[in-house]
Amino acid sequence: MFDAAWLNPIIAFIIGILLSFKLRKVFARVQLRRGPLIWLPARWHDINRSKVLQPLYDILKLFSKQTIIPHTATPLFIASPFLALACAICAALFVPVAGVAIDYPFSLVILFYLLLFELLFIIVGGISSASLFAAMGGVREIELMLSNEIPFIIGTFALAITYNTLSIREMMGFNIIVNPLAALAVMLAILVKLHLKPFDIPEADSEIVGGLTTEYSGKLLGVLETTKVIMVFVLCALFADLFLWVPSSGIYAWAIFIAGLVVTGLTLAFVNSLFARFRIDQATRWLFKFSTLISLLALGWAIVGAYI
Repeated sequence: MFDAAWLNPIIAFIIGILLSFKLRKVFARVQLRRGPLIWLPARWHDINRSKVLQPLYDILKLFSKQTIIPHTATPLFIASPFLALACAICAALFVPVAGVAIDYPFSLVILFYLLLFELLFIIVGGISSASLFAAMGGVREIELMLSNEIPFIIGTFALAITYNTLSIREMMGFNIIVNPLAALAVMLAILVKLHLKPFDIPEADSEIVGGLTTEYSGKLLGVLETTKVIMVFVLCALFADLFLWVPSSGIYAWAIFIAGLVVTGLTLAFVNSLFARFRIDQATRWLFKFSTLISLLALGWAIVGAYI
């Protein structure tokens, strides 16, 4: 019998496109700009009728462009984007979509490894270009990763303690009320993982061009952008499942899941719009001091609730 969970990566790409559009739109509106239009004026209909799919158009354009490989690049420069995409696709299989996912008693641990390896492959690919900008972006990415993984893991493990399981599906619930500190810690970690302000340091255009992706172009850059779109969905869906889910089934499950994605996406978009970029030393110090402290308090909250 066909398992609907195998459709999750396709759903992740489609909804990820819409979430990416939302990030652009909210960012523009907060800055008093129009941003990509949902519906174009009638006189522009010969071009298109809507820009809701603008992130998809950008990816398709990249796949139509020539791919330039730096003469200093190693084979990992070509292989890494595909390996990162494979990790993102596999991660989408383990994040419940309206309650549907491939579930194991330790699915949360599997997801941790997939998210970590997706990032490591991008770092390895960028550094393999031998570009100075990519090297600087890689150093920043590693520093952020080391300071961000701890609060991300601790924040989610707080729920694992509450529910006495490592299964993502069994941890689902309206846990923003049960453990709001865990929700805050995970939300901050997602900002870092998606390189949203104030944590967009590894790809700061005004400083290091594009960081790890500086030397990528054409189809390889299209693969990386596809990976990013899927990761936007995976992380938003993970937060919605763990902290905004209300048990339901059928059409109600989809309605609640989409509502959770909308709330999560809007929160990320507003934070991205309202804050300026940290310096790397400010970001790592802030994450070690405050984000880690919040996650530890969330863990203590869970332990007190579960065993006392």
